[in-house]
Amino acid sequence: MANPVKFASGLGLGALLLTAACATSPSGVPEDTAERRARLAAVSLLPDCADAARVTGALTLRIPDCRMTARPSRLQLSLKSDLAGQQMFGPSGFLTVSVIDRRGAPIGEFSEITIGEYAYPALEDVNGDGLDDLIIPRATDAVNRVHSLWLQQEDGDFVHAGEVTGNKVNWTSRGYVAAIRRTGAADWETGYYRVHAGKLEQAALTRSAGVRAPGRNDPCAIVEIAPGLDPQRFCPRR
Repeated sequence: MANPVKFASGLGLGALLLTAACATSPSGVPEDTAERRARLAAVSLLPDCADAARVTGALTLRIPDCRMTARPSRLQLSLKSDLAGQQMFGPSGFLTVSVIDRRGAPIGEFSEITIGEYAYPALEDVNGDGLDDLIIPRATDAVNRVHSLWLQQEDGDFVHAGEVTGNKVNWTSRGYVAAIRRTGAADWETGYYRVHAGKLEQAALTRSAGVRAPGRNDPCAIVEIAPGLDPQRFCPRR
C-alpha cells in the first residue's frame, strides 16, 4: 500500500527539481530540454492515482497530487485538487489536469468544477479510436453522478466532449455509452450516447422498472430514439 507521507515528500522533491533545472540548465543542453527533463522527473515522483485511491478511498475530500498514464503514447496526466468550500449540499472544488508528453513537453491543462466529494477520474477508450479518453466524475453528491468526458486527440491534447448523468455508467456498451439513472424508487431511465464530430449525442432513451438497475436483457420501453436506429438494439424483444 502506498505511504501517505511519501506523497508529500515526493511533491516537495519534485518541486525542487523543477525549480533547479529551470534556473540552471547544464552546459551544452538547451534550456527547454532541461525543463522537459525536470518536468518528467517531478511527475515521476508523484504517486500513481490508483495507489492514491487505495489510500484515500474511492471518495475523498481531497485527491492528493497524483499521475495517470494515457495510452498508447504514454502521455503523463498529473492531477491536482483544490477544495473551494463547503456548500449547502456538500463540498465543492476544482480538479485540474496537466498533460505532458513522454519527453516532458507540456501539451495542455484544463479544469473541472466538482460538487460533492472527489471521485478519481478514469482512462478508457470511449470512442474506439485507440486513444485513452479521460472520464472525470464531476458531481457525486446525488444518487445519479455527473461524469464529464474529455477525448484524447491525435496530438495528445484533450477536448471536452460533453457530460452524462447516471447511477451506473457503462462507457463501452455495444458501441454506446450507457448511462443508467434512477428516476424513482423503482424507476430507471437509460440514456445511450455516441460520439459524433467530437461530441456526445444521445442516440436513444429507454425506461424500465425494478428495484435494481436494469440489465441488458431486462424489459424496457423506448422513450426516444434517433432516426435510422433499430429499437431492438436497446430494448430486445423477449
